Amino acid sequence: MQYLGMILFLITTAAVALLLRRFDIPEPWPYILGALSVLPPALLIAFGMLRTTREQDELYRRVQFEAIAFAAVVAWLFTFSWGALELMELVPELPAYAIATSIVFLYGFGGWLFYRRYR
Repeated sequence: MQYLGMILFLITTAAVALLLRRFDIPEPWPYILGALSVLPPALLIAFGMLRTTREQDELYRRVQFEAIAFAAVVAWLFTFSWGALELMELVPELPAYAIATSIVFLYGFGGWLFYRRYR
């Protein structure tokens, strides 16, 4: 189910981005179209990942939990530190999609790292 959500996410966001660039759509429709392009696929991804995790054994769940905890802690430490440096005007602002992408990669790295421990 999560893979269907990922494919749907790519298709709907690309289609809405193309639609918004080519046509002059009056307010508030761009916001509604944007929300409708990302919300259903995101829900499919989330529910699919939860269903997959529920169907796995205890070891897989433990690895997933450790990977999620690792990603959350590292991302929190990074964003907290980066935010402090932004307040000091030492670094530029970091867009939210960069943080979200880093959480995904950290989660993947954490899954690989913690799965190795139980081999």
